[in-house]
Amino acid sequence: MSGPKRGNWSAQELIRLRELWPRLRAEEVARRLRRSADSVQRRAQRIFAGATVRGAWTPDEERTLREAYGAVEIERIAAILHRPPREVRARVRRLRAELRRGAWSPAEVMDLKRLYGTRTDADLVVCLARPRAQIRAKARELQLAKDKRFLARLRADSLSRTPMPRWNAAELDTLRLLYRDHDNLEIARRLRRSVASVANKANRLGLQKSPALLEVIGRRNIASRWS
Repeated sequence: MSGPKRGNWSAQELIRLRELWPRLRAEEVARRLRRSADSVQRRAQRIFAGATVRGAWTPDEERTLREAYGAVEIERIAAILHRPPREVRARVRRLRAELRRGAWSPAEVMDLKRLYGTRTDADLVVCLARPRAQIRAKARELQLAKDKRFLARLRADSLSRTPMPRWNAAELDTLRLLYRDHDNLEIARRLRRSVASVANKANRLGLQKSPALLEVIGRRNIASRWS
């Protein structure tokens, strides 16, 4: 089996990345595009770069938020929408308070069928603008079930999740110093943080790996696939 693709991105790949990035974890996007996670991360940052947006929310922004909520982290949704994370969280709180009731429309039923397997019931409240009790009742009526891989990931996340203190100035300086030329596992060990914490913070700071390190990681990935 060949390793991740390298080189220029095609127009079709860029279109696909735009479609997948708001809905899937970075590693799943990388798997589907057959690109490295670092390559996907860098390209997504370039695609969704833009000036910060302020003011009233548009219907398109709200649809994007509802579609992405529960699938990816708030920080990524904020980057896609060019909104500060605190504004996104505030909008989520407002959406939870503005729930619909009554009969389900055909479009709502389709959305429930499409999203139910890969969202928690609590997240679906935001995605569908329906109370949790109504979502559960409708799911039972339609005989819907959660995706097995989604449940397995939730269990794994629950076991690995540990409370982490806020990043201090010294840790941020160390991260900026090491990130370009060291892999995330080594940095995580030195900072006594999780790999996910290191990756997320580096993403928010706009840090990137050096070409030399990416080449080493690529060779390592290819070797692991062949082994």
